[in-house]
Amino acid sequence: MLRRLLVTCCLLAWSGVAHAGDVDSLASRTAIDLSLTLSQNSYSNNWVGGDAGNLAWIALGSVTRQDYLGPAWHWRNTLNLGYGQTHSQDPDTKRWQRPRKSTDKIDFESLMRYLRFAAFPPYASVRAISQFEDATFVNHKLYVNPIQLTEAAGLSRQLYKAGDDELLTRAGFGLRQLIQRSFDDTTNFDKTSTATSTDGGVEWVTDASYKIPGSSIGYKGKLTTFKALYYSKSKDLRGKPNANYWKAIDVNWENTFSAQVSKYIVVSLNLQWLYDKDIDLGGRFKQTLSIGLAWKNL
Repeated sequence: MLRRLLVTCCLLAWSGVAHAGDVDSLASRTAIDLSLTLSQNSYSNNWVGGDAGNLAWIALGSVTRQDYLGPAWHWRNTLNLGYGQTHSQDPDTKRWQRPRKSTDKIDFESLMRYLRFAAFPPYASVRAISQFEDATFVNHKLYVNPIQLTEAAGLSRQLYKAGDDELLTRAGFGLRQLIQRSFDDTTNFDKTSTATSTDGGVEWVTDASYKIPGSSIGYKGKLTTFKALYYSKSKDLRGKPNANYWKAIDVNWENTFSAQVSKYIVVSLNLQWLYDKDIDLGGRFKQTLSIGLAWKNL
């Protein structure tokens, strides 16, 4: 199943690139954004004061392909990847410890809109979210785990559009599948099993991108909310304190502020706020501030 999923995502992304030239190559557009940030400090074995060195690096990549398949259809494929590690010294021995990941992200979305209905164009979308490695057990990792798939359809509305700047919102009905592998025996780690759960409900997604005129400062954001009306495992939760947690609204708010200092140097601030009551009763927050090398094709 995992192999078929990866092949399908690759084919969708490739078909979005290859097919567009047959219809209207002038309207097609590919945006590539790559960055690598690095910070490092170290201390000799006789250094006193309890300081410890570290080496941290983060690699980020974003590819967006937009195609107009004739005057009626707009197809956008977006792939966001990120991975980073932190290497630290032992404060006492100054020996370098095993690296731990600090960033891990795989996010692919394909969005098709029918533009004949100019006020509220219908849409259909597919999104796959995962990570490169599940490091719950450091010495026994599971790769591309877990996987969350979302299929949705509904109506969209472009609230603002000026060049690359836009504010696009959409709402509709969606289905989500969570595919998660785990170790049956956490002593020998010799066997894994796969569990799948499904929920369905209403989604509301808003994408925003804006660049301050006359400057190199830009913003990209994505707000995703999902209200489940059905959950395949609800019967298993009856009588438990968390029996109704799946009914709460899930929120994923991603924000990226960036400033192009020079042609190849960029400063970026990433903020993400997550709320999923099944995982934690409070919201989860992640912040990353980085400066490093960057490359864009536009």
